[in-house]
Amino acid sequence: MKYFLAILTAVLFIENSHAQIMYRTRYKGAIMFESFGVSPIASVNYEYLPIRFRNSFISTRIGLGLVPGGAESTKTYVSNAGGFSLPATLSYNLILNNLKKGIHRRVSVRCKSAPSKIAAEWFAEVGAGYAMTASRTSEVRHYNFGLIGIRQQVIFDIPPHPRVIWVRGAVTPAYVEKKFEMRGGISLGISL
Repeated sequence: MKYFLAILTAVLFIENSHAQIMYRTRYKGAIMFESFGVSPIASVNYEYLPIRFRNSFISTRIGLGLVPGGAESTKTYVSNAGGFSLPATLSYNLILNNLKKGIHRRVSVRCKSAPSKIAAEWFAEVGAGYAMTASRTSEVRHYNFGLIGIRQQVIFDIPPHPRVIWVRGAVTPAYVEKKFEMRGGISLGISL
């Protein structure tokens, strides 16, 4: 096992050290809103990109979500059984844009004029997630998720702080209480 980890670390270091990043979105941290994804209803998450490769990156997310309740109080007739969720995700994102065409365009544009201030990039995302939910009317539940999605990132390269806004659609099959459920969600995020 220790040899496997050593080889994996060496491969990742070599891949990361000698390769030029092929995409423009290079933020480290972001805030994102997600609905019907890893958090069963909705959540606000912090995303961090710890590792970047030549044409891909790894992202981690952790957040706080809302789990509305359905029980009404007999005195107030207001739903008071709301709860919360704590979602966490680890995913691998691979660029889908035509890399050779993009590089050629950047080189030719750089020779003629300044690079485009707004650009879009597409990524395929694959990963896994976990969410713990708790509310006053039910016991704590533990969800394990798979994640397969498409992510479009739009780069606004405007000084002083270039920003990235993205939209992601994902299928998130879940395993909860010894059964599988098929889910899907949408995320919207902005880099910090």
